Amino acid sequence: MVIINVYGKIPKTLISDKLKIYISNIPDDWKEEIIEDVLKEVRQQKFNILEDEKRYGKTHKSDYSLSYFQKIVKENIKGYTKNNIDSIENCIQCLVDNMIHLYFDYEYSDMPFFDWSSNCFDGRFCEEDYAEKVINFIHHDFPNEIHIDTVYSSNNDHLHQSIILFKLGFKINTGFNHLKTQSESIAKLVSTGKKIDNYINSESDYYKFDYILNSIYKDNDYNQNHFFKTYSLLELTLLEPYQRTSEVDNLLVPYLNKKYGNESTNVAKTLRQMRNKIGHGDFKGFNNKAEEFAQKYMKHYSFDYSEYSRLNWILLYTCCLLDDLLRNILFKQLTN
Repeated sequence: MVIINVYGKIPKTLISDKLKIYISNIPDDWKEEIIEDVLKEVRQQKFNILEDEKRYGKTHKSDYSLSYFQKIVKENIKGYTKNNIDSIENCIQCLVDNMIHLYFDYEYSDMPFFDWSSNCFDGRFCEEDYAEKVINFIHHDFPNEIHIDTVYSSNNDHLHQSIILFKLGFKINTGFNHLKTQSESIAKLVSTGKKIDNYINSESDYYKFDYILNSIYKDNDYNQNHFFKTYSLLELTLLEPYQRTSEVDNLLVPYLNKKYGNESTNVAKTLRQMRNKIGHGDFKGFNNKAEEFAQKYMKHYSFDYSEYSRLNWILLYTCCLLDDLLRNILFKQLTN
């Protein structure tokens, strides 16, 4: 079960025909579990407030009172006046009744390339819900078009603290009022689904899309492994099977031009050389190339060595650079 940060009563809506992804209100057999998770969060918040007051004499956390719940309902649920919200329990029920989840729904005959044994997008008991990987991909590659986040996921283990109310209260706690309406968000989701459908035109495309989704899922460790993997994804998205790795340099230049101008070709070459050093196990050589990159292209960068070592600052910078390149390239390919 993957619940997204869009709320309201909706009919079952197709997002991607190729993947058979839909959104709808959450089914009744899941509501009790979601309600219990929200109540756990209420109890945890009360405990945290008491702990803060005991340790520091005050707290900055909001008490999940009836008035707070009513604010959350009014802020997130259009047409909430049709519901009774005179108690915390009724407010929670109203919120859960209006929650929306993203899921796969198909018969195996609907899927053009897969069966029970080989469908990589199918949910298994010992595998994570693939719907969250799709949400993560949309969040990663369409950040300026659509802000779809996960409010709840059954992928989280039992030690994971529930943050449903935290996300529901985002607009109240931050004063941020620029999120799209329900209809705008759903329209953008449908538009994004069409882009995914246009991208997938063969069995190889399915496997490639699966690889990309899995590769960017839950990976925020900016180290040599992240650098190597992201650069490999750039090669995967840019190069044709007959092209040599070195040809990626010229293909990256248009995406580097805005930031590096005439130095773009050299930047692309240095990044590829750093990737090659990792691939050949020459980590001393990688460190030298990383320092060469920093000397040339991070002259005005502030290195705070109390936070990271110099090498890790360079990795943080270059991994973010590669992530941005990958995001822009995937967005362009999906859009075009």
